[in-house]
Amino acid sequence: MKKALYAILSIAFVLCFTPLVAVTWASSFAARHGCRLDEAGRYPCIVNGEDWGGLIGAAFLSGWAMLITLPLAALFALALVLLIAFDLWRRHRAKRGA
Repeated sequence: MKKALYAILSIAFVLCFTPLVAVTWASSFAARHGCRLDEAGRYPCIVNGEDWGGLIGAAFLSGWAMLITLPLAALFALALVLLIAFDLWRRHRAKRGA
């Protein structure tokens, strides 16, 4: 059960950073291909004959989700640290008592 809790908290922590990854990717993609990218709207970005404007625009706008996900990441990190500290304390007490 404890391993599952560690896994769930770790996965949730990592998933909280997906908006940051999306914004970073969209910004670098737009810069590499000379495309306009901002929060005002969707702009055409033709790369190899395909328009990537909608995708990079949506990925860039997902950055607003960081207002929620980054504080959640901090809470998940705090929960992991407290859980690890409690486990270490409990193991230390068990060794001392044995």
